[in-house]
Amino acid sequence: MRAETDQIISLPGAVQAAPVGVALVAPHRFDMAQQPALTRAQQIAATLDGAVVHEGFRASVALADAARDRGDWAMAELEYGQALRRFPLHWGYCIQFAHTVKEQEMFDQAEIWYRSAVALGAPADMVDQHLAFVARLNGADFEREGLPRLDVAPMLAPPTIHDIGVLGKLLRLPGLTGCEVVLQLLRTAPNNRAVLLRMLDMPGVLHANRAFFAVLGA
Repeated sequence: MRAETDQIISLPGAVQAAPVGVALVAPHRFDMAQQPALTRAQQIAATLDGAVVHEGFRASVALADAARDRGDWAMAELEYGQALRRFPLHWGYCIQFAHTVKEQEMFDQAEIWYRSAVALGAPADMVDQHLAFVARLNGADFEREGLPRLDVAPMLAPPTIHDIGVLGKLLRLPGLTGCEVVLQLLRTAPNNRAVLLRMLDMPGVLHANRAFFAVLGA
């Protein structure tokens, strides 16, 4: 996820010069009621536009497509993965990556990437059948509940594997590479804010961020 631009805070002198009785309460940058500077929908649009003209992305996709067509799923996984490292919010190639790991019977990974594609607004006819199939193999269910709301701040958008990875790194959370934990978050967390709150309760977070929590008085 991309951080929102910091808001400009009034200098102390401006506060002292304010008329008596006038409340100077600046909107908090994490107040979700405020209009976000960047929405998840805008992030996705920028991803799709940027990927079309990015030579490295296009080269990786071409190699991946060729590997897929000859049935070399491991190579296709490698190259689609390289493309997604450049543009992780590209739902189309989240689906393609999921196909490659599904063909290698890595069904937990496939579910992770299919669910990420759904969270990014992938059309139902391109992903739902595949996701329902691997979810059943993994002992879970999938039934689409309408389109995800994406005209919101990224923290209020449905989570993807990329979001979970970024939040985990920010919290220096150990042991977040297991599919079971990631799948549980993708299946049950309504948005990235919920993911963050659950991460804060995970073992190891307090120890890894001791100085930060000390500042907060936790």
